[in-house]
Amino acid sequence: MRPNNGQTETQNASRRYGEVLHVRFSSVELERLRTIADGESVTVSEVVRRLVRSEAGFLPAATGEVRPAIEEATDQLRRVGVNFNQAVRAMNEGRVPYDEDLERALIAVGELVRRFREELKAMIARPSKRSEVKA
Repeated sequence: MRPNNGQTETQNASRRYGEVLHVRFSSVELERLRTIADGESVTVSEVVRRLVRSEAGFLPAATGEVRPAIEEATDQLRRVGVNFNQAVRAMNEGRVPYDEDLERALIAVGELVRRFREELKAMIARPSKRSEVKA
């Protein structure tokens, strides 16, 4: 577990997500969200974030059995991206014959790999745990 260097959970969440949106819910809606959050041991914010991501067409959060497979796929895509970068660098440095079409294709595929990896990373981002309320 990483030390938080004196940062609060709110500061960590701000660094992870960047933007804050204030939303009003009815008491019934909020109670349902809290019930879901309690059942999954996450914050209400995380429940709302997952619902919004789902509705907006983003990939869902990877939990349970699929999480290790998504982590492995993310790592494999990182390796593919490194290989693409090495190929383009070798071409730019003259170690292999330059081919403009090949360079464009490598860059385009590399960008697709990078974007897909970012989506997978978002699926496995660690949600903030719901902290226990002290009485």
